[in-house]
Amino acid sequence: MQKKSFKTKNGRDIQIREITSGNEEFLESLISMYTSLSSKTLRFLRANPFTSSEVKEMLKRVDGERITSLVALNNNKVVAEARLIKYSEKTAEFGLIVHDKYQNKGIGQAMVKSIIEACKRRGIKRLIGFCSEKNKVALHIYRKFGFKVEKTIDNPYISMEGRVLRLSITID
Repeated sequence: MQKKSFKTKNGRDIQIREITSGNEEFLESLISMYTSLSSKTLRFLRANPFTSSEVKEMLKRVDGERITSLVALNNNKVVAEARLIKYSEKTAEFGLIVHDKYQNKGIGQAMVKSIIEACKRRGIKRLIGFCSEKNKVALHIYRKFGFKVEKTIDNPYISMEGRVLRLSITID
């Protein structure tokens, strides 16, 4: 994937690019982004904050084949990450996080568009994702791109705020 550049709603220059475990130059920035997420953002993801060692392990798993990572950069600082995890030749799951300071600026939409483009390049036809029913901004973005809720999950062991929705889209 080539770098894609755009300006946010407030004029910040953002680049979106793919990284792999070999891109150590982004490790400290990834750690900084994940470990500085607010409880407001984390409530849609998990109960506990991310640790540095956990983020290092997450990056080690990115091989560019089964697990792909797209990052949004502002002045070479990671401000968002989208992960694509292939289940099979035609099906993958994605996850997306935009740092608090960069939310509501169009980065989430650009990242969803980029992850769908990555699926097309890889021949993935079905993309699924999970989202809290209370994360109205993310749900708006996913629906805008054609995602449909296919299942509502009531699980007391999932630490996400609200029920979890499984969404999917068929990619042409």
